[in-house]
Amino acid sequence: MIMKHPPVSSRTIIARLAASLIAVAGIDAAQAGSFDLPGDTDAQYTLTLGYALAMRTGGRAPALIDGPVDPATGIPTTANGDDGDRNFKAGSLINDRVSALGELFLTHGNVGAVLRGDAFYDDVYHRRNDNDSPDTVNKDGEHDRYTQQARKYDGGRVRLLDAYAWADHRFGSTGVDLRVGRQVVAWGESLFFSGIASAQGPADATKANVPGVEVKNILLPVDQVFTQISFAGGLSLAAYYHLEYQPTELEPAGAYFSTSDVVGPGARLLHVAYGYDIPRGHDQRPSDGGQYGLSLKAQLTGATNLGLYWLRYHDTNPAVLLDVAEVAPGSYAPVSYHIRYFDGIDMAAASFSTRLGAANVAGEVNWRDGATVLVDTALGPTATRGKLVQTLVSSIYTMSPNALSQQIDLVGEAGYLHLAGVDAASGSKTLSNDRDAWAVSGIATLNYRNVFSQWDLALPLTFSLLHGTPALAGAFGSLYGDGDMRASVAGNFTYLQNLQIGASYNAFLGSANAAKRPYADRDYMAINLKYSF
Repeated sequence: MIMKHPPVSSRTIIARLAASLIAVAGIDAAQAGSFDLPGDTDAQYTLTLGYALAMRTGGRAPALIDGPVDPATGIPTTANGDDGDRNFKAGSLINDRVSALGELFLTHGNVGAVLRGDAFYDDVYHRRNDNDSPDTVNKDGEHDRYTQQARKYDGGRVRLLDAYAWADHRFGSTGVDLRVGRQVVAWGESLFFSGIASAQGPADATKANVPGVEVKNILLPVDQVFTQISFAGGLSLAAYYHLEYQPTELEPAGAYFSTSDVVGPGARLLHVAYGYDIPRGHDQRPSDGGQYGLSLKAQLTGATNLGLYWLRYHDTNPAVLLDVAEVAPGSYAPVSYHIRYFDGIDMAAASFSTRLGAANVAGEVNWRDGATVLVDTALGPTATRGKLVQTLVSSIYTMSPNALSQQIDLVGEAGYLHLAGVDAASGSKTLSNDRDAWAVSGIATLNYRNVFSQWDLALPLTFSLLHGTPALAGAFGSLYGDGDMRASVAGNFTYLQNLQIGASYNAFLGSANAAKRPYADRDYMAINLKYSF
Protein backbone atom coordinates (compact mmCIF):
# COMPACT_ATOMS: atom_id res chain seq x y z
CA MET A 1 0.00 0.00 0.00
CA ILE A 2 1.24 3.51 -0.82
CA MET A 3 1.12 5.77 2.23
CA LYS A 4 0.69 9.51 1.73
CA HIS A 5 1.38 12.15 4.35
CA PRO A 6 -1.87 13.38 5.92
CA PRO A 7 -2.86 17.01 6.34
CA VAL A 8 -0.98 18.54 9.26
CA SER A 9 -3.13 19.62 12.20
CA SER A 10 -2.75 22.88 14.06
CA ARG A 11 -1.76 20.83 17.12
CA THR A 12 1.19 19.36 15.20
CA ILE A 13 2.30 22.80 14.05
CA ILE A 14 2.13 24.17 17.59
CA ALA A 15 4.08 21.18 18.90
CA ARG A 16 6.86 21.68 16.34
CA LEU A 17 7.04 25.38 17.12
CA ALA A 18 7.18 24.69 20.85
CA ALA A 19 10.03 22.22 20.35
CA SER A 20 11.98 24.78 18.37
CA LEU A 21 11.38 27.45 21.01
CA ILE A 22 12.64 25.11 23.71
CA ALA A 23 15.78 24.54 21.66
CA VAL A 24 16.61 28.25 21.50
CA ALA A 25 15.33 29.25 24.93
CA GLY A 26 17.96 30.71 27.17
CA ILE A 27 20.27 31.77 24.36
CA ASP A 28 21.78 35.17 25.11
CA ALA A 29 22.42 37.84 22.54
CA ALA A 30 25.33 37.11 20.25
CA GLN A 31 27.35 39.25 17.90
CA ALA A 32 29.12 38.52 14.65
CA GLY A 33 32.41 36.79 15.36
CA SER A 34 35.87 38.01 14.49
CA PHE A 35 39.43 36.78 14.67
CA ASP A 36 42.87 37.88 13.52
CA LEU A 37 44.97 36.09 10.92
CA PRO A 38 48.73 36.39 10.39
CA GLY A 39 49.94 39.48 8.61
CA ASP A 40 47.45 41.95 10.12
CA THR A 41 44.53 40.35 8.33
CA ASP A 42 41.18 40.79 10.05
CA ALA A 43 38.41 38.21 9.68
CA GLN A 44 34.75 38.62 10.57
CA TYR A 45 32.02 36.04 10.19
CA THR A 46 28.27 35.70 10.66
CA LEU A 47 26.04 32.65 10.80
CA THR A 48 22.25 32.65 10.56
CA LEU A 49 20.23 29.52 11.29
CA GLY A 50 16.57 29.24 10.35
CA TYR A 51 13.55 26.98 10.44
CA ALA A 52 10.39 27.45 8.38
CA LEU A 53 7.12 25.53 8.46
CA ALA A 54 4.39 26.42 5.96
CA MET A 55 1.03 24.84 5.16
CA ARG A 56 -1.47 25.18 2.34
CA THR A 57 -4.75 26.50 3.74
CA GLY A 58 -7.17 26.17 0.83
CA GLY A 59 -8.22 23.55 -1.69
CA ARG A 60 -7.29 23.30 -5.34
CA ALA A 61 -9.32 25.43 -7.75
CA PRO A 62 -10.97 23.34 -10.52
CA ALA A 63 -10.15 26.07 -13.02
CA LEU A 64 -6.45 25.41 -12.42
CA ILE A 65 -6.38 21.60 -12.44
CA ASP A 66 -9.47 20.51 -14.40
CA GLY A 67 -9.67 22.97 -17.27
CA PRO A 68 -11.94 22.34 -20.24
CA VAL A 69 -10.84 19.67 -22.71
CA ASP A 70 -9.46 21.20 -25.90
CA PRO A 71 -11.36 19.53 -28.78
CA ALA A 72 -8.29 19.82 -31.00
CA THR A 73 -6.00 17.92 -28.61
CA GLY A 74 -8.34 15.87 -26.44
CA ILE A 75 -6.58 16.94 -23.22
CA PRO A 76 -7.47 19.53 -20.55
CA THR A 77 -6.12 23.00 -21.19
CA THR A 78 -4.48 22.83 -17.75
CA ALA A 79 -2.60 19.56 -18.36
CA ASN A 80 0.81 21.25 -18.72
CA GLY A 81 0.52 23.47 -15.67
CA ASP A 82 -1.22 21.54 -12.91
CA ASP A 83 1.44 19.39 -11.25
CA GLY A 84 2.47 21.97 -8.65
CA ASP A 85 -1.17 22.47 -7.68
CA ARG A 86 -2.07 18.77 -7.59
CA ASN A 87 0.96 17.85 -5.49
CA PHE A 88 -0.40 19.67 -2.43
CA LYS A 89 -3.90 19.41 -1.00
CA ALA A 90 -5.41 21.60 1.70
CA GLY A 91 -3.60 21.10 4.98
CA SER A 92 -0.43 19.72 3.42
CA LEU A 93 2.94 21.14 4.32
CA ILE A 94 4.61 23.14 1.57
CA ASN A 95 7.80 23.72 3.59
CA ASP A 96 9.44 21.94 6.51
CA ARG A 97 12.87 23.50 6.13
CA VAL A 98 16.00 24.05 8.17
CA SER A 99 18.55 26.44 6.70
CA ALA A 100 21.88 28.12 7.33
CA LEU A 101 23.60 31.15 5.83
CA GLY A 102 27.27 31.82 6.51
CA GLU A 103 29.41 34.83 5.64
CA LEU A 104 33.14 35.46 5.95
CA PHE A 105 34.76 38.87 5.43
CA LEU A 106 38.56 39.15 5.17
CA THR A 107 40.30 42.54 5.28
CA HIS A 108 43.99 43.35 4.91
CA GLY A 109 44.55 47.06 4.59
CA ASN A 110 42.81 48.20 1.44
CA VAL A 111 42.22 44.72 0.00
CA GLY A 112 39.97 41.90 1.07
CA ALA A 113 37.70 39.04 0.15
CA VAL A 114 34.09 37.99 0.76
CA LEU A 115 32.71 34.46 0.95
CA ARG A 116 29.03 33.68 1.37
CA GLY A 117 27.21 30.37 1.18
CA ASP A 118 23.98 28.76 2.25
CA ALA A 119 22.52 25.32 2.87
CA PHE A 120 19.08 23.93 3.57
CA TYR A 121 17.10 20.74 3.88
CA ASP A 122 13.34 20.61 3.28
CA ASP A 123 11.71 17.35 4.31
CA VAL A 124 8.56 18.03 2.27
CA TYR A 125 10.30 17.25 -1.02
CA HIS A 126 11.60 13.91 0.20
CA ARG A 127 8.11 12.51 0.88
CA ARG A 128 5.34 11.34 -1.38
CA ASN A 129 3.02 14.10 -2.52
CA ASP A 130 -0.75 14.35 -3.04
CA ASN A 131 -0.89 14.07 -6.84
CA ASP A 132 -3.82 11.82 -7.79
CA SER A 133 -3.73 12.33 -11.56
CA PRO A 134 -1.24 9.95 -13.24
CA ASP A 135 -2.74 10.75 -16.65
CA THR A 136 -1.72 14.43 -16.53
CA VAL A 137 1.54 14.36 -14.57
CA ASN A 138 4.46 15.61 -16.70
CA LYS A 139 7.08 13.13 -15.57
CA ASP A 140 8.14 9.52 -15.75
CA GLY A 141 8.07 7.20 -12.76
CA GLU A 142 5.71 7.32 -9.81
CA HIS A 143 3.17 10.10 -10.22
CA ASP A 144 3.21 11.07 -6.53
CA ARG A 145 6.97 11.41 -6.17
CA TYR A 146 8.99 14.56 -6.81
CA THR A 147 11.66 14.51 -9.50
CA GLN A 148 15.31 14.26 -8.59
CA GLN A 149 15.77 17.89 -9.65
CA ALA A 150 12.91 19.03 -7.41
CA ARG A 151 14.53 17.21 -4.50
CA LYS A 152 17.78 18.99 -5.30
CA TYR A 153 16.52 22.54 -5.78
CA ASP A 154 13.72 22.54 -3.19
CA GLY A 155 14.61 19.52 -1.07
CA GLY A 156 18.09 20.44 0.04
CA ARG A 157 21.51 21.49 -1.15
CA VAL A 158 24.67 23.38 -0.26
CA ARG A 159 25.79 26.18 -2.54
CA LEU A 160 28.44 28.84 -2.76
CA LEU A 161 26.99 32.29 -3.31
CA ASP A 162 29.41 35.24 -3.26
CA ALA A 163 33.14 34.62 -3.60
CA TYR A 164 35.10 37.68 -4.67
CA ALA A 165 38.18 39.72 -3.91
CA TRP A 166 38.14 43.49 -3.62
CA ALA A 167 40.56 46.39 -3.47
CA ASP A 168 40.17 50.12 -3.07
CA HIS A 169 42.69 52.91 -3.46
CA ARG A 170 42.69 56.67 -3.48
CA PHE A 171 44.62 58.82 -5.92
CA GLY A 172 44.35 62.23 -4.34
CA SER A 173 40.63 63.10 -4.33
CA THR A 174 39.74 60.22 -6.66
CA GLY A 175 38.77 56.81 -5.31
CA VAL A 176 38.98 53.56 -7.28
CA ASP A 177 37.19 50.36 -6.23
CA LEU A 178 37.66 46.96 -7.88
CA ARG A 179 35.86 43.65 -7.27
CA VAL A 180 36.61 40.38 -9.08
CA GLY A 181 34.72 37.10 -8.66
CA ARG A 182 31.22 35.82 -7.89
CA GLN A 183 29.17 38.84 -6.83
CA VAL A 184 25.93 40.74 -7.26
CA VAL A 185 25.93 44.16 -8.92
CA ALA A 186 22.55 45.88 -8.68
CA TRP A 187 21.85 49.37 -10.00
CA GLY A 188 18.74 51.52 -10.11
CA GLU A 189 16.03 52.38 -7.61
CA SER A 190 13.48 49.56 -8.04
CA LEU A 191 12.15 47.95 -4.86
CA PHE A 192 9.58 45.23 -5.56
CA PHE A 193 9.49 45.27 -9.36
CA SER A 194 12.00 44.25 -12.02
CA GLY A 195 13.85 47.31 -13.23
CA ILE A 196 17.49 47.88 -14.09
CA ALA A 197 18.75 45.39 -11.51
CA SER A 198 16.80 42.54 -13.11
CA ALA A 199 18.99 42.86 -16.22
CA GLN A 200 22.21 42.47 -14.23
CA GLY A 201 22.04 38.79 -13.39
CA PRO A 202 19.91 35.76 -12.62
CA ALA A 203 17.47 35.53 -9.72
CA ASP A 204 16.38 32.88 -7.28
CA ALA A 205 12.74 32.57 -8.32
CA THR A 206 11.98 30.29 -5.36
CA LYS A 207 12.13 33.44 -3.19
CA ALA A 208 9.99 35.58 -5.49
CA ASN A 209 6.66 34.74 -3.84
CA VAL A 210 7.78 35.81 -0.36
CA PRO A 211 5.50 38.80 0.45
CA GLY A 212 7.34 42.10 0.26
CA VAL A 213 10.63 40.66 -0.98
CA GLU A 214 12.82 43.21 -2.76
CA VAL A 215 14.22 42.41 -6.19
CA LYS A 216 17.81 43.01 -5.08
CA ASN A 217 17.43 40.37 -2.36
CA ILE A 218 16.66 37.57 -4.81
CA LEU A 219 19.47 38.25 -7.30
CA LEU A 220 22.12 35.54 -7.56
CA PRO A 221 25.85 36.24 -7.94
CA VAL A 222 27.77 35.50 -11.12
CA ASP A 223 31.45 35.69 -12.02
CA GLN A 224 32.19 39.24 -13.11
CA VAL A 225 34.59 42.16 -12.87
CA PHE A 226 33.29 45.40 -11.36
CA THR A 227 34.99 48.75 -10.94
CA GLN A 228 33.91 52.20 -9.77
CA ILE A 229 35.76 55.51 -9.94
CA SER A 230 34.55 58.25 -7.57
CA PHE A 231 35.54 61.84 -8.26
CA ALA A 232 35.42 64.90 -6.05
CA GLY A 233 32.11 66.73 -6.28
CA GLY A 234 29.91 63.63 -6.13
CA LEU A 235 30.43 62.26 -9.65
CA SER A 236 31.11 58.53 -10.14
CA LEU A 237 31.62 56.14 -13.04
CA ALA A 238 31.06 52.39 -12.77
CA ALA A 239 31.30 49.42 -15.09
CA TYR A 240 31.04 45.64 -15.00
CA TYR A 241 31.63 42.73 -17.35
CA HIS A 242 30.18 39.26 -16.83
CA LEU A 243 32.52 36.30 -17.19
CA GLU A 244 29.71 33.74 -17.33
CA TYR A 245 26.04 33.37 -18.19
CA GLN A 246 23.63 31.80 -15.74
CA PRO A 247 19.82 31.61 -16.13
CA THR A 248 17.35 32.38 -13.38
CA GLU A 249 16.73 29.46 -11.02
CA LEU A 250 13.07 28.68 -11.60
CA GLU A 251 10.76 26.75 -9.35
CA PRO A 252 11.28 23.04 -10.06
CA ALA A 253 8.44 21.37 -11.96
CA GLY A 254 5.95 20.11 -9.39
CA ALA A 255 6.97 22.53 -6.63
CA TYR A 256 4.22 24.39 -4.78
CA PHE A 257 4.70 27.66 -6.64
CA SER A 258 5.42 26.07 -10.02
CA THR A 259 2.78 27.03 -12.58
CA SER A 260 4.38 25.32 -15.59
CA ASP A 261 5.21 21.63 -15.93
CA VAL A 262 7.42 22.17 -18.99
CA VAL A 263 10.07 24.60 -17.68
CA GLY A 264 12.23 24.60 -14.58
CA PRO A 265 14.42 21.88 -13.09
CA GLY A 266 12.92 18.43 -13.61
CA ALA A 267 10.69 19.41 -16.56
CA ARG A 268 11.10 16.74 -19.25
CA LEU A 269 7.96 16.45 -21.39
CA LEU A 270 4.97 18.32 -22.78
CA HIS A 271 1.49 16.92 -23.39
CA VAL A 272 0.53 17.78 -26.99
CA ALA A 273 -2.54 15.61 -27.49
CA TYR A 274 -4.23 12.66 -25.87
CA GLY A 275 -1.68 9.84 -25.79
CA TYR A 276 0.99 11.97 -27.47
CA ASP A 277 3.79 13.58 -25.44
CA ILE A 278 6.95 15.20 -26.74
CA PRO A 279 10.30 15.34 -24.94
CA ARG A 280 12.33 18.34 -23.93
CA GLY A 281 15.36 18.93 -26.11
CA HIS A 282 18.60 20.70 -25.32
CA ASP A 283 18.38 24.23 -23.95
CA GLN A 284 19.57 27.00 -26.25
CA ARG A 285 21.72 29.20 -24.01
CA PRO A 286 23.73 32.33 -24.84
CA SER A 287 27.51 32.45 -24.66
CA ASP A 288 29.27 33.47 -21.46
CA GLY A 289 30.46 36.74 -23.00
CA GLY A 290 28.72 39.88 -24.19
CA GLN A 291 27.09 41.10 -20.95
CA TYR A 292 28.24 44.42 -19.53
CA GLY A 293 27.05 47.69 -18.06
CA LEU A 294 28.14 51.31 -17.67
CA SER A 295 26.81 53.88 -15.22
CA LEU A 296 27.29 57.57 -14.51
CA LYS A 297 25.94 58.91 -11.21
CA ALA A 298 25.90 62.45 -9.84
CA GLN A 299 25.25 63.38 -6.21
CA LEU A 300 23.64 66.79 -6.68
CA THR A 301 22.87 67.45 -3.01
CA GLY A 302 23.06 65.51 0.23
CA ALA A 303 19.68 63.97 -0.59
CA THR A 304 19.45 64.03 -4.39
CA ASN A 305 21.26 61.94 -6.96
CA LEU A 306 20.78 61.12 -10.63
CA GLY A 307 21.99 58.14 -12.63
CA LEU A 308 22.39 57.21 -16.30
CA TYR A 309 22.95 53.62 -17.44
CA TRP A 310 23.69 51.53 -20.49
CA LEU A 311 23.53 47.73 -20.30
CA ARG A 312 23.74 44.81 -22.67
CA TYR A 313 22.48 41.53 -21.29
CA HIS A 314 21.11 38.07 -22.06
CA ASP A 315 17.63 37.17 -20.87
CA THR A 316 17.73 34.92 -17.81
CA ASN A 317 14.07 33.92 -18.22
CA PRO A 318 13.15 31.01 -20.53
CA ALA A 319 11.09 30.94 -23.70
CA VAL A 320 9.46 27.66 -24.79
CA LEU A 321 9.78 26.85 -28.51
CA LEU A 322 8.25 23.87 -30.35
CA ASP A 323 10.34 21.82 -32.77
CA VAL A 324 8.15 20.89 -35.76
CA ALA A 325 8.95 18.15 -38.27
CA GLU A 326 7.22 16.25 -41.08
CA VAL A 327 5.66 13.19 -39.43
CA ALA A 328 3.90 11.98 -42.59
CA PRO A 329 3.94 13.14 -46.20
CA GLY A 330 2.63 16.70 -46.12
CA SER A 331 1.80 16.49 -42.39
CA TYR A 332 3.76 18.44 -39.78
CA ALA A 333 3.58 18.23 -36.01
CA PRO A 334 5.66 19.10 -32.94
CA VAL A 335 8.19 16.34 -32.19
CA SER A 336 10.00 18.00 -29.29
CA TYR A 337 10.34 21.32 -27.54
CA HIS A 338 13.28 23.26 -26.18
CA ILE A 339 14.05 26.22 -23.97
CA ARG A 340 15.67 29.29 -25.49
CA TYR A 341 17.21 32.22 -23.64
CA PHE A 342 17.34 35.28 -25.89
CA ASP A 343 20.69 37.06 -26.04
CA GLY A 344 21.98 40.51 -26.94
CA ILE A 345 19.32 42.72 -25.33
CA ASP A 346 20.12 46.43 -24.96
CA MET A 347 18.93 48.63 -22.11
CA ALA A 348 19.21 52.40 -21.62
CA ALA A 349 17.99 53.77 -18.30
CA ALA A 350 17.94 56.72 -15.92
CA SER A 351 17.24 56.96 -12.20
CA PHE A 352 16.78 59.52 -9.44
CA SER A 353 16.39 59.63 -5.69
CA THR A 354 15.60 62.57 -3.43
CA ARG A 355 13.63 63.67 -0.38
CA LEU A 356 10.22 65.32 -0.46
CA GLY A 357 9.52 66.53 3.04
CA ALA A 358 9.98 63.53 5.33
CA ALA A 359 9.66 60.98 2.52
CA ASN A 360 12.37 59.38 0.41
CA VAL A 361 11.23 59.31 -3.21
CA ALA A 362 12.99 57.47 -6.03
CA GLY A 363 12.33 56.22 -9.50
CA GLU A 364 13.74 54.94 -12.74
CA VAL A 365 12.82 54.60 -16.39
CA ASN A 366 14.33 51.98 -18.68
CA TRP A 367 14.15 51.16 -22.37
CA ARG A 368 14.74 47.61 -23.60
CA ASP A 369 15.47 46.72 -27.22
CA GLY A 370 15.33 43.04 -28.15
CA ALA A 371 13.57 41.78 -25.02
CA THR A 372 11.55 38.56 -25.10
CA VAL A 373 7.80 38.94 -25.76
CA LEU A 374 5.09 36.56 -27.00
CA VAL A 375 2.91 36.73 -30.12
CA ASP A 376 0.11 34.38 -31.17
CA THR A 377 0.88 32.02 -34.04
CA ALA A 378 -0.63 28.80 -35.38
CA LEU A 379 1.49 26.93 -32.81
CA GLY A 380 0.27 29.09 -29.93
CA PRO A 381 2.14 31.84 -28.05
CA THR A 382 5.60 32.11 -29.61
CA ALA A 383 8.62 34.06 -28.38
CA THR A 384 10.03 36.93 -30.40
CA ARG A 385 11.74 40.25 -29.70
CA GLY A 386 10.22 43.56 -28.73
CA LYS A 387 10.93 47.10 -27.59
CA LEU A 388 9.59 48.12 -24.18
CA VAL A 389 9.68 51.11 -21.85
CA GLN A 390 9.13 50.79 -18.11
CA THR A 391 8.68 53.44 -15.43
CA LEU A 392 8.95 52.81 -11.68
CA VAL A 393 8.38 55.24 -8.79
CA SER A 394 8.76 54.38 -5.11
CA SER A 395 8.62 56.06 -1.72
CA ILE A 396 9.70 55.28 1.85
CA TYR A 397 8.12 57.17 4.74
CA THR A 398 8.31 56.70 8.51
CA MET A 399 5.47 57.93 10.70
CA SER A 400 6.21 59.09 14.23
CA PRO A 401 4.49 57.51 17.27
CA ASN A 402 0.70 57.60 17.09
CA ALA A 403 -2.36 55.82 18.44
CA LEU A 404 -1.67 52.73 16.30
CA SER A 405 1.97 52.06 17.13
CA GLN A 406 5.26 53.56 18.22
CA GLN A 407 6.37 53.76 14.59
CA ILE A 408 4.87 52.93 11.20
CA ASP A 409 7.13 52.31 8.22
CA LEU A 410 5.47 52.78 4.83
CA VAL A 411 7.08 51.49 1.62
CA GLY A 412 5.35 51.61 -1.75
CA GLU A 413 6.08 51.30 -5.44
CA ALA A 414 4.10 51.84 -8.63
CA GLY A 415 5.14 50.71 -12.08
CA TYR A 416 4.02 51.00 -15.71
CA LEU A 417 5.12 48.93 -18.72
CA HIS A 418 4.49 49.75 -22.38
CA LEU A 419 5.34 47.63 -25.42
CA ALA A 420 6.46 50.03 -28.14
CA GLY A 421 7.08 47.52 -30.92
CA VAL A 422 7.41 43.83 -31.71
CA ASP A 423 9.14 41.70 -34.34
CA ALA A 424 6.92 39.31 -36.27
CA ALA A 425 7.10 35.58 -35.57
CA SER A 426 5.77 33.26 -38.29
CA GLY A 427 4.29 36.38 -39.88
CA SER A 428 2.33 37.37 -36.76
CA LYS A 429 2.56 40.48 -34.59
CA THR A 430 -0.60 39.72 -32.61
CA LEU A 431 0.34 40.06 -28.96
CA SER A 432 -0.33 37.17 -26.61
CA ASN A 433 -0.38 39.58 -23.67
CA ASP A 434 -1.24 43.25 -23.16
CA ARG A 435 0.57 46.19 -24.69
CA ASP A 436 0.18 48.17 -21.46
CA ALA A 437 0.20 47.03 -17.84
CA TRP A 438 0.65 48.66 -14.44
CA ALA A 439 1.08 47.49 -10.88
CA VAL A 440 1.32 48.75 -7.31
CA SER A 441 2.85 47.14 -4.25
CA GLY A 442 3.29 48.29 -0.67
CA ILE A 443 4.15 47.38 2.89
CA ALA A 444 2.97 49.04 6.10
CA THR A 445 4.89 47.85 9.16
CA LEU A 446 3.63 48.68 12.65
CA ASN A 447 6.46 48.59 15.18
CA TYR A 448 6.22 48.06 18.94
CA ARG A 449 9.41 48.18 21.00
CA ASN A 450 9.98 46.25 24.20
CA VAL A 451 6.51 44.68 24.28
CA PHE A 452 8.10 42.13 26.61
CA SER A 453 11.46 42.46 28.30
CA GLN A 454 13.91 42.97 25.39
CA TRP A 455 11.38 41.70 22.82
CA ASP A 456 10.25 43.92 19.93
CA LEU A 457 7.22 43.27 17.71
CA ALA A 458 6.71 44.18 14.05
CA LEU A 459 3.42 43.71 12.18
CA PRO A 460 4.00 43.98 8.40
CA LEU A 461 0.94 44.23 6.17
CA THR A 462 1.46 43.84 2.42
CA PHE A 463 -0.71 44.34 -0.65
CA SER A 464 0.02 44.22 -4.38
CA LEU A 465 -2.09 44.50 -7.52
CA LEU A 466 -1.48 44.01 -11.24
CA HIS A 467 -3.66 45.47 -13.99
CA GLY A 468 -3.10 43.99 -17.43
CA THR A 469 -0.89 41.03 -18.33
CA PRO A 470 2.58 42.46 -18.97
CA ALA A 471 4.24 41.78 -22.30
CA LEU A 472 7.54 41.26 -20.46
CA ALA A 473 7.46 38.24 -18.15
CA GLY A 474 8.50 39.13 -14.61
CA ALA A 475 8.27 42.88 -15.18
CA PHE A 476 6.41 43.25 -11.88
CA GLY A 477 8.16 40.60 -9.82
CA SER A 478 6.08 37.49 -9.23
CA LEU A 479 2.79 39.24 -10.13
CA TYR A 480 1.56 37.20 -13.07
CA GLY A 481 -1.39 38.52 -15.05
CA ASP A 482 -4.37 40.85 -15.12
CA GLY A 483 -6.19 40.95 -11.79
CA ASP A 484 -3.46 39.22 -9.80
CA MET A 485 -3.76 40.53 -6.23
CA ARG A 486 -1.85 39.49 -3.12
CA ALA A 487 -2.08 40.37 0.55
CA SER A 488 -0.40 39.18 3.71
CA VAL A 489 -0.34 39.86 7.43
CA ALA A 490 2.48 38.83 9.72
CA GLY A 491 3.78 39.19 13.23
CA ASN A 492 7.51 39.05 13.95
CA PHE A 493 8.97 39.03 17.45
CA THR A 494 12.67 39.94 17.75
CA TYR A 495 14.81 39.33 20.83
CA LEU A 496 17.97 41.45 21.18
CA GLN A 497 18.21 41.72 17.38
CA ASN A 498 19.36 38.08 17.19
CA LEU A 499 16.39 35.76 17.62
CA GLN A 500 13.31 36.25 15.44
CA ILE A 501 10.06 34.30 15.68
CA GLY A 502 7.36 35.04 13.12
CA ALA A 503 4.04 33.89 11.76
CA SER A 504 2.21 34.98 8.62
CA TYR A 505 -0.85 34.39 6.48
CA ASN A 506 -0.43 34.92 2.76
CA ALA A 507 -3.44 35.31 0.46
CA PHE A 508 -3.62 35.21 -3.34
CA LEU A 509 -6.73 37.13 -4.32
CA GLY A 510 -8.82 37.23 -7.48
CA SER A 511 -10.63 34.45 -9.30
CA ALA A 512 -8.61 31.47 -10.53
CA ASN A 513 -7.49 31.67 -14.16
CA ALA A 514 -4.77 29.42 -15.55
CA ALA A 515 -3.51 32.05 -18.00
CA LYS A 516 -3.62 35.12 -15.75
CA ARG A 517 -4.03 34.15 -12.10
CA PRO A 518 -2.53 30.67 -11.62
CA TYR A 519 -1.69 31.36 -7.97
CA ALA A 520 -5.25 32.23 -6.95
CA ASP A 521 -5.69 29.04 -4.88
CA ARG A 522 -2.23 28.97 -3.25
CA ASP A 523 -3.02 30.66 0.10
CA TYR A 524 -0.73 29.47 2.87
CA MET A 525 0.26 30.14 6.45
CA ALA A 526 3.80 29.99 7.76
CA ILE A 527 5.84 30.16 10.92
CA ASN A 528 9.56 30.76 11.03
CA LEU A 529 12.42 31.02 13.46
CA LYS A 530 15.78 32.64 12.77
CA TYR A 531 18.83 33.11 14.93
CA SER A 532 21.90 35.12 13.96
CA PHE A 533 25.29 34.53 15.54
